[in-house]
Amino acid sequence: MEKIWATAWAFAVLCIIFFGCKVAGLEWAAERSWTEAIIFLGVSVVIIVCFFLRKKIAALYNKIKDKIS
Repeated sequence: MEKIWATAWAFAVLCIIFFGCKVAGLEWAAERSWTEAIIFLGVSVVIIVCFFLRKKIAALYNKIKDKIS
């Protein structure tokens, strides 16, 4: 589970960079829709929040796993 966080963090940073490029008006980003940019920004915020709550998420996952077993 720990290995996925590095990839998710990198994806979130890239989403934020894409949104910044869209706001700055770079040509390749300007061709994309605002809806797409906002969705990417939202996804990056969710990933970052989950990253900071990863220990609580892991504890909740283990608790549910133990309850099922």
